[in-house]
Amino acid sequence: MTGAFVAGLSPAALKAEGDGGIIPPAHYASLPSNDRIDDPNVTGSLPNAKALFGFASLVSQGTITLRASAPTNCIPGDLRDVVASVAQKFGPVSVESTHRTRGRNWRAGGARHSLHLSCRAIDFRVRARARGIMAYLRAHPQVGGLKIYRNGIIHIDNGERRSW
Repeated sequence: MTGAFVAGLSPAALKAEGDGGIIPPAHYASLPSNDRIDDPNVTGSLPNAKALFGFASLVSQGTITLRASAPTNCIPGDLRDVVASVAQKFGPVSVESTHRTRGRNWRAGGARHSLHLSCRAIDFRVRARARGIMAYLRAHPQVGGLKIYRNGIIHIDNGERRSW
């Protein structure tokens, strides 16, 4: 094979192994830039690959903790996604309340027509500056009702856009 050109490679780019085989130089694919990392056409991943880093994953990692009395399977996915994004941006989140019965809602001092009754609201805590979290939540169109209580609990729901 001396002096031969294979597929446009120079003789210096070819290496002979012990058996006389030819090994072309390694070629590396370029990785997508960060602004295109979520594009399945670029990365070859599934369209919903982000779900692997979502709410359930953060619960299993312990980044989101749940009270036993706060079921999350009935919470709309868009609200779970918001809580997951808060945990990823601001740190551990503790979900304090989700669905409530009428009696439990009354004992908690909830509104008569609270969205907790239909499992469309989440109360949670996060150890970060409240001002930053509230600004972050206001920027999410999925969040309708938004309130921070004096005890540090943040309420979000997917009702009409409001605060009180």
